[in-house]
Amino acid sequence: MTRPAHLSVPVPVDAVAVPVPWPGDDVPVLRNRPVRLGTEATHPSRFGDDVWNIRPAHRDAHTNVGTLNLSVFPEPLRRQFRTVLLAALDHPQPVEPGGRQRSAEYIGIGSMPVLIRGLEAFAHWMSSRGLEEISAITDPDLDVYVRHIAGTTASLRLQANALSAVRTLWLCRDVLPAPCRLTTGFPWAGHTANELVGLRSATGENRRPRIHDATMEALLAWSLHMVEQVGPDIRDAWHEYTLLCRGEHPSQRIYTGTAGPRLHAYVDYCRRTGTPLPGTPGPGGPRINYGHVLRLIGLDNKSQFGPAQKRWLAGQGLPIAAQSTVGVITGQVHGRPWRDAPLTVAELPGLWRRLTGALFTVVCYLSGMRPGEVLALRRGCRGTDEATGQLVVHGHRGKGYDRAPDTPESTEPTRPWVVVGVVHEAIALLESLHDQPFLFPAQLRTGTFRPSTTHARTCHSINRDIADFATWVNGTFRRADGTDPVPADPAGNLNASRFRRTLARFIVRRPRGLIAAALQYGHVDTKVTLNYAGAPDTEWLQDVAVEKLELVMEQISDDVQRLAAGELVSGPSAGEYRRRVTESAEFPGRTVISPRSASRLLASTDPQVHHGEGMTCVWRPETAACRTARLAQGLPEPAGPDETECRSTCTNLAFTDRDIARRKQDLHDLEATSSDPLAPRPLRDRAAAQAERVVALIQRHEQDRTEGAPA
Repeated sequence: MTRPAHLSVPVPVDAVAVPVPWPGDDVPVLRNRPVRLGTEATHPSRFGDDVWNIRPAHRDAHTNVGTLNLSVFPEPLRRQFRTVLLAALDHPQPVEPGGRQRSAEYIGIGSMPVLIRGLEAFAHWMSSRGLEEISAITDPDLDVYVRHIAGTTASLRLQANALSAVRTLWLCRDVLPAPCRLTTGFPWAGHTANELVGLRSATGENRRPRIHDATMEALLAWSLHMVEQVGPDIRDAWHEYTLLCRGEHPSQRIYTGTAGPRLHAYVDYCRRTGTPLPGTPGPGGPRINYGHVLRLIGLDNKSQFGPAQKRWLAGQGLPIAAQSTVGVITGQVHGRPWRDAPLTVAELPGLWRRLTGALFTVVCYLSGMRPGEVLALRRGCRGTDEATGQLVVHGHRGKGYDRAPDTPESTEPTRPWVVVGVVHEAIALLESLHDQPFLFPAQLRTGTFRPSTTHARTCHSINRDIADFATWVNGTFRRADGTDPVPADPAGNLNASRFRRTLARFIVRRPRGLIAAALQYGHVDTKVTLNYAGAPDTEWLQDVAVEKLELVMEQISDDVQRLAAGELVSGPSAGEYRRRVTESAEFPGRTVISPRSASRLLASTDPQVHHGEGMTCVWRPETAACRTARLAQGLPEPAGPDETECRSTCTNLAFTDRDIARRKQDLHDLEATSSDPLAPRPLRDRAAAQAERVVALIQRHEQDRTEGAPA
């Protein structure tokens, strides 16, 4: 995270010649950094402290930024490196000689722990060589340091970070006191830190594996069950438990006075209504849950029953329930209650986290947002676009060098993500779960560590909740064949960072597939892709381009092999189908080194042959019946075929043997419907008419096969 240019502190051009004083011990370390709204102003970290809390200056509420421990530096050098770190926080980092940096760019708060580790290694190396001031280091010393780092057992990434920290030290020299200035030439000019340690640079390819189809479909389906059926029961039970803990539940109004009178009134109520005492499992059977009895009679957790009161309650002869339960079960899964008994107090926190993991899955996966962008969503983020009527979610972008925490003087504007209805439903359920500002608060209860008023869940914790949710589903429910409802992913553990690439694959591979509760991925494709098309965030479209390129290459190979094996193609565009497939097969191939090159290659090699359900579209915009239909309705011109507007008279259509096999299956269903005496007459007539058209199509295809002539 870096600080925007308009908040920068200018550095004089001739600052090297200007003496820079040492900072005082009482100087706040975040004096030139904006901090998040809601951060308590008391006891900010100061220069003289051994531990600096820089977390409030990070833009993202879901990121758990560690503190800076200054005691790791050797005592003789501690003040110097403490001053270097303050300068890195105070001032924008100058551009490297010949570097690629933006001007006036601040070191991100999230990068400060990396910087301090690199400087720590440099300080300990200086101490081992008896160097007491940074200004005493020479160019030969820096060459020795490179060899020293290369000889350590640290990973190549850590070695590169250590060398980059020394370069940062050199770049800050103009705003440092004289003893802290690195007066050498720019360290190791002409080589990147990665090159110096032999670390290969990333090629830009997204190496995150997709989540397997069967795993993702099942995970989404069960997440939708949580939104629609299971989640409301967990929410209601949680609300009941919360009200009991606060002493605000309506059932507690009958209890007044001290613990004694309340306890007697409760026992009378249990006898009168036949209600058992709340229990907890024990070695010899259930025992009385005295803590829950206190909650039921309106006393807080600080209260306790005395030994005499416990003996008196145990001697009343009342039955004891096996568990202490709250709420009722109203939701159903596959037509049956999802659970036979109410929820227990002990399992509520775990169910709350699993529900959170399921709701996160729905919001993150079906919106195409980054995990951090979802975790940073706030209450009231749902909305509707006034111009188009589309459902949107308002949040903050998760990447960008110019992002900074919101302050009373400056607030980063939100941006919209276009979503489907179930995402709004999931957000509404999240908003009803608690009263915290973030949809995914850092803690269930009020705490001092990462308070929920200013912090959201971390990516690590939400990934744990998603995995825990899948495990809970597999342990609670079973498929008809006895297998796990959510099969394990062969590529590894479930991780939210894999959702975007998995969604890109589904959009490309299953544009009309009905996943989970009849959610059309074609619908998601249109909304999500168009939403990202005009945004500065192009990574999503690059992922889609990579998936489309892979699909086109596989499809061309398959189509060519089938034509060579004698597959027949009929229909008005049969000849054009053969020509495009044959010409595309002659493409010799090209190395794809980045998602952007995938986009360019896709544009030049895609034959625009689209296999649909029982038909193949050889796309030509000027003759496409679906395009004409959309334009007649005042809809935007499509970039490709729209199967929902497909017309049987369209001249773009072709029919392969695969399509005809699918049509024969459809014909069987249509004939069964047309002859069903229990079906309504209009439905039978419609099925009979459709069956006639399918029979004619099959006959024309088979006639072409008999005549042996290209269609």
